[in-house]
Amino acid sequence: KKIMEQKNEHAFKEEQIDWNALAKAGIGREQLEQDGNLALLLQGRETGIISLRLKTPVINLATDATLRIVETPEGRPVVEINGIHSEEKQHN
Repeated sequence: KKIMEQKNEHAFKEEQIDWNALAKAGIGREQLEQDGNLALLLQGRETGIISLRLKTPVINLATDATLRIVETPEGRPVVEINGIHSEEKQHN
């Protein structure tokens, strides 16, 4: 039985999201709340397109991506970041 049978209820809870991991990718809770993507995430749906900036000592990457909560084989919810492959933007 899936949890999705509940009417208009969230499949996941905010506390289940690893906010520290998301912050490292430049994703903040406030941003997700403001643009309505947090509600989509908690419903188990994919978010709209979000601009990410991943900064580590060896990587500095800016990309657009969508987020979705998926369950690991152990049943633990994790946020999956799906990068969007876009055409190279031309700056003339």
